[in-house]
This record gives sequence, C-alpha cells and structure tokens, in this order.
Amino acid sequence: MIRRLCLRATIAGLALAAVLGTSRAAELPPQLKPSVMLTGDAITLGDIWENIGDKAGTPLANAPAPGKRVTLETRWLLAVAQSYGIDWRPASPFERSVVERAGQSVDIRVIETELREALAMEGAPAGASIEISNRQQLHIVIPTTTSPTVAVKDLVYDQRMNRFQAVLEAPAGAPNSVRFKVMGNVFASARIPVLAHPMGRGETISDADIQWLDVREEVVRRDIVTNPRMLIGQEPRYQLRAGVPVRTTEVQKPVVVGKNSSVTIVLRSKFMTLTAQGRAVEEGSVGDVIRVTNVQSKQTVDARIEGPGQVSVMPGGLRTLAHN
Repeated sequence: MIRRLCLRATIAGLALAAVLGTSRAAELPPQLKPSVMLTGDAITLGDIWENIGDKAGTPLANAPAPGKRVTLETRWLLAVAQSYGIDWRPASPFERSVVERAGQSVDIRVIETELREALAMEGAPAGASIEISNRQQLHIVIPTTTSPTVAVKDLVYDQRMNRFQAVLEAPAGAPNSVRFKVMGNVFASARIPVLAHPMGRGETISDADIQWLDVREEVVRRDIVTNPRMLIGQEPRYQLRAGVPVRTTEVQKPVVVGKNSSVTIVLRSKFMTLTAQGRAVEEGSVGDVIRVTNVQSKQTVDARIEGPGQVSVMPGGLRTLAHN
C-alpha cells in the first residue's frame, strides 16, 4: 500500500512539473531572432520571433531569392508585431533581423555540357568547344531543396558566324525556376596531351604524368605536341606548367652527360677497344653527338653519347685516343 501511494505521488509530481514547465514556457516573452537562415519560399512569424505559440506558422512575406538576404528594420518589425498581436517591443532603435535564404550555385561545367549537347543537335561540330561571352555574370543560384539541373531554351545558332544565344532555365522544368540569357561562340576543338602537374628539368615524363585537354583547333600550331609519344620519355628543358599546351622545343631527351662532366671515351674497332678519360664540352642525351676533350692529349673530338658518362668515337678518332 505504501509503495502504491509513493508511486502515485511520484506520477502526480511529474505531471504537475510538466504543467508548470509548460505554463512557464508559455509565459516567456517573444524574442527577436537577430539572424535567420531559410530554405523555403516564405518567411513566417516563427522565423523572426521565438515564443509566439500558434502564430509561429503564420506566413508573413516571400523569402529572398536563394543566396540573397534582406534586413528587417526596427520600425517594420514593430509594425508587424502590433498587426499580429505579438507582445514585443524593441530594446533599442537599432534592433533588426537579417533573413537569408540558403542557396546552391549551378556548376558552370553543367551549363557548358548542356549547351554543347544542345548546339550539337543544331549542327555544331562534334566535340566543339564553346566560349560564353557573359560567363562572369553567369552566377546561377537556386534553392538547396532542388536539383541543380539546367535546361537550354530558345537556342539560336548561327553556323556561318559560329555564334549562339540561348536562355538557361534552372532547375530544369521547375515552376519556380530562374532564367538567364547566355551568348557566346563555338570553336572546332582538338584533344592534346598536356602535363598533369608541373614538371622541371631533370624529371622524366611518363604516361602517368600526362592528361588530355580539349582546346581550340586554332591553338594547335605546328610546334604543339599532339601525340603523347612525343612526351613520354622526354624531360622538360625548364619548368613547365600543368594543363597547358607543350611545344616541341620545350622538351628534350633526358640529359645523361652534363657540360664539363667527366666521361669515358671508347673506341671500338674490329680488332681492339681503346678507352680514355675525357671531359664533355657540351651536354647531351643518348644518341647525341657532342664535342669531348681528351684529358691527356687535350685534343677535342666528336663523340656519340652511349649512356651516362660514356661516349664513343669512330675509328677516325684513334689518333686522339692513342695520345692517352
């Protein structure tokens, strides 16, 4: 019996505490929110004030555009509070609420992809590259609750001038989508190999160091590398940037003999092999013919680089080696 009485008293106490807590919460005065982040299309009273009970869901105004904000000043807030019977008074003439709407930017790459596909259907060259004239102003922000899709509307393509203009709609097909006018040029493109990361002298280019880049055909001059075989196994003559066309004069076979470095001069004939110590007058790669000075005779001969630190001379260089 005593246990039952204690249990009933505990339950009654908890119920009373809940009622008192609710009553105290209801007695809290409305509090202005100094900053608000919205995801929906409307501003409600509950977005601006706390502790206003059933009035919280009352729509008040349209939300700002995605990614934009609006500042609600003291005088306007006071007028709204009085109009809706909210017991709120500003603590100072400078009290305000900043309402911002969350937004997401549409990736420019998505826009370019949709434009290229639409232009291809209108007769643009396959794989053509495009240049958007008003790209700097093309900053499309849409609600975070929608998918960042793009539709191309009212496309006009001038094949003779290779120009286009269109209207972009984002999100595609949405009733509240935003529209932007876009214009630009179409260029025939080519795919060329470029460095995937910066590389410099002394580094040998491998297949893993190469990526592909689509560029305008007019950029691909005679001296631009268009075949990856012209890069693999080569080394830059100086520091090269990533992602830019490489000229044939900017790469070379790896240097295996440096200028003024010591080399072994080898002469091979049908009957004998002679060697001598020399010093390279020039640098070069395997297969290059450079000038080499015999250290003992001080004579200079032309020699072919066979490998690191080793060069060979033709039988005509026998006399020079014989002075060793």
